[in-house]
Amino acid sequence: MINTNKINLKLNNNNLAITPVINLSRAINLSSAWCNTISVKNSYDISEKYQDICQSHHDDNKWILMINPVNESLEQLSNMGKINPAKILKVNANKVNVSLEHIKNTLLKGTCSAMILSDSNYNKAELKEISRCAALGKTQCIILQKTDFQHIGQLH
Repeated sequence: MINTNKINLKLNNNNLAITPVINLSRAINLSSAWCNTISVKNSYDISEKYQDICQSHHDDNKWILMINPVNESLEQLSNMGKINPAKILKVNANKVNVSLEHIKNTLLKGTCSAMILSDSNYNKAELKEISRCAALGKTQCIILQKTDFQHIGQLH
């Protein structure tokens, strides 16, 4: 019988060293699943996304952190009984410093089941770093971006 616990162990000067089994490039690619950008069109769309996120990431032991949320949408969902406001933390970036470092540290702590960032603009390197921190902290990061259809040419 083969003991599978000893397959990847090597004897090296009386020390046991574990050979890496996980391909690191694959592990980095998995981090992109922890951070998603979602386009929203209007307040109804935002309410729908909030409801979906709150329902799918509900955890009795963790918070859902919303940075710059649309308060009217949250209040409406709460009044309708579709979300539990007791498990939602709201942060307004106008009142509190919400730097990229704060976001990364919060994601790494893993105290939230999800973090929702509204109308935040990050470059590819920053998004990659946010994804990495979200994966390490096992915190889903959702970036809601408003799409502006007023700039699209209209047919006459």
